[in-house]
Amino acid sequence: MSSERLKFFVGVNTGYVTDGKLEQRFVDFYRRRSSPALHCAIVGNVVIPGGHGSNSRTPTISCASDWAKLAGEIARKGSLPGIQLSTTWEGYSGSRSFRSPAARETIGRARELVRELGPARIAAALRALDKASDIAVEAGFRHLQVHAAHGYLFSLLVDERLNEHASRVLKRLSEWAERHTAVGIETSIRISLRTGDSDFDAHGRNRFLAQMATLPFDFVDVSSGFYDIDKRLIYPGRPDVLKTRRTETIEFARNFPERRFILSGRALMQPDHDLPPNLHLGFCRDLVANPDYLTDQSRGCANSGKCHYFSRGGDHITCSQWANQA
Repeated sequence: MSSERLKFFVGVNTGYVTDGKLEQRFVDFYRRRSSPALHCAIVGNVVIPGGHGSNSRTPTISCASDWAKLAGEIARKGSLPGIQLSTTWEGYSGSRSFRSPAARETIGRARELVRELGPARIAAALRALDKASDIAVEAGFRHLQVHAAHGYLFSLLVDERLNEHASRVLKRLSEWAERHTAVGIETSIRISLRTGDSDFDAHGRNRFLAQMATLPFDFVDVSSGFYDIDKRLIYPGRPDVLKTRRTETIEFARNFPERRFILSGRALMQPDHDLPPNLHLGFCRDLVANPDYLTDQSRGCANSGKCHYFSRGGDHITCSQWANQA
């Protein structure tokens, strides 16, 4: 295992999309933030064929030339082109509140949804993931991430507390990861440390995390929170939430030294001398705010909240810092 601590631009939903297709400013956003200082730029929250977005401004992977252009621009600027593959389900509507008023009902609804989908439709979603990854590789992406966090569909399917057939899904994802590793494609899976439902998180969490850590992905991208329970865990801003996220991620990585992990959240502002060698760095809001953050860390995220465009009723990502940039 390399001792170099790699840097990732972790997946973010820009909203720079029209009818599921990329706008030019989508390409410009990732081109501007890619550089030799960044190991991989992971294009965020891309919907698999036949899948469903988390909102109306999420892109859907296709054979359109825009995807090859995007991967090419990221590579040209010196970063590995990555893509995060995701889906929700028909009728999904994410909460705009940071703490959903229906949070207590989310886990029960998740179990019911998975039961209603049944093995056949779950298998169809996994076949769509295969198709999405083949399209992405053909377009030039060299890092593939399964978005199994935040209460989106794959996060429900991989958790045996929510899906009684989770073992079948984990076997298919293991085969998926091994298939791509065999041809030199880097892989990762994004997971949530917690859902935000304290009763649910109190039972079986350690077993779930152990199962995720033993999957044959190159990296486990560590997030937290379910979108329809507590978005404060996904987008940590308070010092106590940041500290907990950092502490739990470090503990997770130390428990599985043979696996590589990605630590994200603004906890990265702290010194990294206490981080285990298998923990790599994921940047999001600081790079959103300042595309040159990796070489100029004097200016990063100021917690204005404007990047949370969906929660604020907006159509696309923006940042108060951009007004100060030339």
